[in-house]
Amino acid sequence: MERLKFFKPEYLNLLWLVLPSAVLLFTSLRKRLRNIKDFTGGPLEQKLAGSVSRKKMIPKKIIQTAAFTILIIALAGPQIGSKLVTVKRQGIDIVVAIDLSRSMQAEDIAPSRLKKTKHEVQNFINGLEGDRIALVGFTSKAFIQCPLTIDYDAALMFLDMMDTSLLPQDGTSLAEALRISGSVFSGEEKKHKLVVLISDGEDHEEGIENEVKKLKDGGAVVYTIGIGSPEGVPIPSGNGFLKDSEGNTVITKLNEINLKKIAMEGNGNYYYSSVGDTELKEIFSDISRLEKKEFDEKVFKDYDHRFQLLIFLSLLLFFTDLFIGEKGKERAA
Repeated sequence: MERLKFFKPEYLNLLWLVLPSAVLLFTSLRKRLRNIKDFTGGPLEQKLAGSVSRKKMIPKKIIQTAAFTILIIALAGPQIGSKLVTVKRQGIDIVVAIDLSRSMQAEDIAPSRLKKTKHEVQNFINGLEGDRIALVGFTSKAFIQCPLTIDYDAALMFLDMMDTSLLPQDGTSLAEALRISGSVFSGEEKKHKLVVLISDGEDHEEGIENEVKKLKDGGAVVYTIGIGSPEGVPIPSGNGFLKDSEGNTVITKLNEINLKKIAMEGNGNYYYSSVGDTELKEIFSDISRLEKKEFDEKVFKDYDHRFQLLIFLSLLLFFTDLFIGEKGKERAA
C-alpha cells in the first residue's frame, strides 16, 4: 500500500477555515433568501423572486466550499510513494567521539570546551559529501549517540542534544571511547574507517593502547583533536567552581601527550583546537586522500508530487461555479 505524505503539511492547518467559511456562505445565502421574502412577501415574492432558484444556489455554495478545500490540500503538496530507489555513494565511515566529562565545561576555549567542540563538529558534518557519520559520547562510560548515517540533518540534531548531563560523571576513559567507537564499524571490512576523538586528554582509566591496536587491526585510522589549555583552568559549577573532596578547586589541563600518542599509534594525526577551524580543513585534506568505498544507501521511498491534479480539479470547480446561474425557470405573471 502506497503511503500518502505532504511536502508542506503546515498548509493543512488552513482546513480549519473550511467549516467557518461554509457556515458563512450558507448563512449569507439564507439571509439573502429571507430578505427577498420579507421585502416582497406572499404572491409578490412568487412573482418577483421566482427567477431565483434555490436548487441552484445551494449547489453553488457546495461547489465553492469543495473548491476551497481541495485547493488547500493541493497547497500542502500531497505526495505518494511510487518506487523504490537505491542510491550508490562513495565515502568512508567516520565516528566522532566527543568528551562529555565535566572538564569540558571549562571556559579556557570560548565559550566553553564543549560548545567549541560542538561548533567544530557541526562544521565538520556540514562539509561531508557522501561519507557516513556516527557520534559517540563518553566520560568513564561511552554510548552511541548517533549510528552511522548519511542523514546529516539527523546527525546534527543528535549533536545538539549532547551535553555533560547525559552520562555519569565519575571520570574519563579514552579507552572506553575508542572501544565503543570501534563497535560502530562493520567487522567485515579492514579499511575505509576513521575515528576522530575530541577531548581535553585527561584520562583516569587504563587500556588505551589495547583499544587503539584493535581499531588499527580492524582497518581504522584514529585522529585526535585536543581542546583546552595546557596551563589549566577551574571548572565552572553552579555559582562557583568545582571542588574536590578536600575543598580544593579542581584544575583541568589539556593533556596533549595522551592524544598525540593515540594518534601516532592509530596511524592518524593530532590537531590542537585553535580559535578558528583550521584543524577541520586539515582533517578534510587528509580524508580526501583516504581510499573511498562504494556503498548502497538504505532503500527509501521516492515520492511523486500529486498536487497538479488537485489544482486542476479546484480550478474546474471554480469555473463550474461561474457558469452555474442562479435563475430558475420563468414564472407566469
